[in-house]
Amino acid sequence: MQRLRFTNSCGQEVLFDNTDPYVFWTISGVEQPQTHVINTQATGQHGYTLVDVLLEPRTVTITGHVHGAQGMTNAEQIRLMYELRQRLNAICSPVLGVGTLTYENAHGRWQCAAFSRSKAYARKIRNVQTLSISLECPSPFWLDPEPTPVLLAFVGGGLEFPLVTPTEFGFLGYRAIADNTGDSPVPIEMYISGGAVNPRVTNKTTGEFIHVQRPMETHEELFINTDPEHMEVTLLSVDPVSGAATRGNAYGYLSQDSTIMMMLVPGMNELTFSSDDENRTIRIRIFYRRRFTGV
Repeated sequence: MQRLRFTNSCGQEVLFDNTDPYVFWTISGVEQPQTHVINTQATGQHGYTLVDVLLEPRTVTITGHVHGAQGMTNAEQIRLMYELRQRLNAICSPVLGVGTLTYENAHGRWQCAAFSRSKAYARKIRNVQTLSISLECPSPFWLDPEPTPVLLAFVGGGLEFPLVTPTEFGFLGYRAIADNTGDSPVPIEMYISGGAVNPRVTNKTTGEFIHVQRPMETHEELFINTDPEHMEVTLLSVDPVSGAATRGNAYGYLSQDSTIMMMLVPGMNELTFSSDDENRTIRIRIFYRRRFTGV
């Protein structure tokens, strides 16, 4: 079972399935995309020194046909086929910008941002129009349709008997384990609310951290997005008297040694929260969407 759904920026969508009216024959481009190797080579060096390997943009190509419905006269079927073809042109119009491509098979479902790069019509037989559509994805990664939530809970440490080594003595604070089962590091979205003095979130697995050098009031919430394409540090506040909501840029509150592009690496990530006070009513929510180079 395979199906592919494209939803444009206006919310209109088209489904390519094994049933009418948009039937696909083949789907290509869901596997690992091409790579771009960055390297250096010294004079007289055999081979090269690898600097980095980057993934190229992904192109998903669908071949199939538009099928006018049965049970009509030939003229009605042909007219319907042209109507369906025009609807496909409208939904997959590149002037609408980037939409969402959803691919599904018997193993799961994934999404990525995409736009229609090209459409080509081939042979037409009565009420059947063969076609090919290429959808370009600026990012090579397939993402989970829904984010995975992680809530940092307050942990009261101390000694427990019998002791199992290695033991961490007297741990007290907020902690969570995020299991990134994807095949690439992923950015996070983070919400901190409830008030804190100079809050700091650390990924102890990588050593990266984000440190906010500002006291937060209980009616304030800090939002941080570490995705380089959508990077954001925003302070959300609700006036306790009027109830009016405000949003403010909070980049200036980050310490200079903060890792604004903090990631969760594949595997287990130990996350901790600390602040300069002993407030135990803080709420720290983290969301991430796993990334896959091919599905």
